[in-house]
Amino acid sequence: MQKLLIADPSEEFRLALTEAFQDHYHVLNCANGRDALSILRSEKCAVLITELMLPQLDGISLLQITASERCRPAVLVVTSFISRHVLQTLSQLGVACVMRKPCDVDAIVLQIAGLRSMPGLAYPGNRAWNPRDFIRRQLLSLGIATKHKGYAYLQEAVLCMAADPQQSLTKELYPAVAEIFGSDWELVERSIRSALDAAWKRREEWIWEQYFPGLNKRPTNAAFISRLAELLRQAEHTNASAAAYFASLGK
Repeated sequence: MQKLLIADPSEEFRLALTEAFQDHYHVLNCANGRDALSILRSEKCAVLITELMLPQLDGISLLQITASERCRPAVLVVTSFISRHVLQTLSQLGVACVMRKPCDVDAIVLQIAGLRSMPGLAYPGNRAWNPRDFIRRQLLSLGIATKHKGYAYLQEAVLCMAADPQQSLTKELYPAVAEIFGSDWELVERSIRSALDAAWKRREEWIWEQYFPGLNKRPTNAAFISRLAELLRQAEHTNASAAAYFASLGK
């Protein structure tokens, strides 16, 4: 089982995250930066969730040291201390994701599920954020193979569904995707179904559970596309709200 380290002064926050991840990772936690550095030097952690405002050794210094020593895992920063300079520094340090406190534990779990496929810094309000990157991360975290033709069809299908959630799959969505690729709607439907079948068979159950809670069978094409479209719309709303916040930092 891979190891996940939580470095945060709040015991309540650490306990909440430990409970959320304990079935999927061997969870380690500490309340200060020096302990976090010691753990990262001695343990092979796959993921680090850290606050920036850590006692004894702050989060930025922790990340700088571990980057220089090549002992740093994928990093999710969860903090209330955010500025344009901090975000630029974290980007230069190759931090995978930044979330602003207070944030929901379930949202953190979803971010961790997609960390392995997140290139560079990603945070709500990031000017480099775009819907296609968001969809790609979700598909990769769910194990949809890029080599599969259904992967490309799913990207377009989710974009189309997010724009018009009420449309019919067979009468509107599939034909629209088929037109983009110069294909036919039946091939689109079969390819998406095949891609989902393959991903479901080799799925990591805890990741799929975050997207489709309580589901004990492969979601239908419609349910899968609708769920990712819903997440995309939520991300766009968050991005728009956070963009205003980050813009205000420069005023």
